Amino acid sequence: MFAELPKPLSVIAKVAPTTSLRRSLYNSSAHFQREKYVFDVVLPMFERFQQARGLRTAKSFTHYPSVIVSECCEGFEYILQRDLMAQGYRNFPRTEPLAYEDALLVLTHLAQFHAISFAMQQQAPDAYAQIVSELQETIFVPPLHSSFVDFLQRKVDYAIETLQRNPEAGDGAVAERLCRFRDEYGQAMVDCVQNRDDTVICHGDCWISNILYRPMPAQRNGTDDGHNNHSNHHYHHQQQNAKELKFLDWQVARCATPAIDLSYFIFCCTDSALRERLPELLRKYHSALVRRIDELGAVNGRELFPFERLQMHMKKYARFGFGMALMTLHSTCCVEKDLPNVSAALETTELVDIDELAKDMLYNPAYIKRMSGVCRDMVRFGYL
Repeated sequence: MFAELPKPLSVIAKVAPTTSLRRSLYNSSAHFQREKYVFDVVLPMFERFQQARGLRTAKSFTHYPSVIVSECCEGFEYILQRDLMAQGYRNFPRTEPLAYEDALLVLTHLAQFHAISFAMQQQAPDAYAQIVSELQETIFVPPLHSSFVDFLQRKVDYAIETLQRNPEAGDGAVAERLCRFRDEYGQAMVDCVQNRDDTVICHGDCWISNILYRPMPAQRNGTDDGHNNHSNHHYHHQQQNAKELKFLDWQVARCATPAIDLSYFIFCCTDSALRERLPELLRKYHSALVRRIDELGAVNGRELFPFERLQMHMKKYARFGFGMALMTLHSTCCVEKDLPNVSAALETTELVDIDELAKDMLYNPAYIKRMSGVCRDMVRFGYL
């Protein structure tokens, strides 16, 4: 009798807003439909492709929550998924830039995810083309509304202020480049997502609050000889800090250059100190990408997407990540209790007034330091 009793199930319910202003502002219907499509079609097809190519389940990219049921009737959208917190997953601290090992782990997972697109384009082009045909852009769709363009330009003004509040030598040239980008901002975001060269299916919203981790239990290495040499010490350090990741919120998954996911993550989730090692991180991302493309049976992954082409894409399209940092970094650097209640405000106000709610966050020293660092690094790496 006890064996037949139902087991408790912890779930997370994502429910679309109901007021017309919030639904319009967030394009709620399209974004819930997008996430349902990703979970119903894209990710299951990716799983089947990995299995068909002989990739072991333990190595496959399955780093996302299980969906129990979803519905996308207009005005009645929801997605019910298993609660990863109940399985031991947790958020990284949202206000802290990621450590090197964690940033590398995220980039390696993105490489494994992006590799599926490259391999499918070579080995199952018709199936892949069918998937991609349903992934039209949902945010940066021309022509951008004038109020949205004004909103974006104000974000550049705030970034320029961070340079003034945290000055360093050479900031004049950085501010000058920011002023030019102010007029290009909206169109630059459109251009980045419209690129159709060397594209993959991107997560699209890869920032710290959409990545959960769970510590992995330490495992002994069968080759351990007991000597306390450097390699064994490094291995045990890795084992002690090993993590499993899950990626949440696939509502803006899109077909785009890998630089969309990379730049968004790098400039929204790391700081200047870590970005000193950005060339090394990009090399390691690319190595993981090529390795997984090859494991999926593609012919010469290194030729499919050479490292030089990744560098070129970052030069052309990393401004997307900069654009997202301009839009989000002030809220990322705030503890949750200090965030304004935007949802409540949207019951009655317009976008320009919502921007006013965020002004107190612009004087946060953590935001000033992180945003000014992002601005300088964009210019230093030649991305802006």
